[in-house]
Amino acid sequence: MKTLFLLIILTQNGAGDINASFVNTETLQQCQQKLLMVEGVFKASNIPVIESRCVHSEMEFSEFNHASSSNMTRHFYLVHIDDQSVDITPSPDWKSCKQQEEQGVEQGRLFCSSSVQSMD
Repeated sequence: MKTLFLLIILTQNGAGDINASFVNTETLQQCQQKLLMVEGVFKASNIPVIESRCVHSEMEFSEFNHASSSNMTRHFYLVHIDDQSVDITPSPDWKSCKQQEEQGVEQGRLFCSSSVQSMD
């Protein structure tokens, strides 16, 4: 596997749920440019950005597309973030993701998030 840079953006919707967006890039510079652009779009739309960062990663995600309807398949990920790293773990469903989030972690922050993107 080739190491890429992964842009991770966690936003919060009106119901308080966390949505995750992922963008794979080949260089850190590309990732940082996309970060600025995407953050600007979310902020201009008054969508709270909870976390955004570029990290080295071998994980790849399907291409980002806006959810065109609420019937689109959602994927659930437990995202653990600390000062040094980001760990993304697929979760089988919303309920188990939320249960893991509630169990918490000692270091960093833990978010149960949903995304229309699948992990490839």
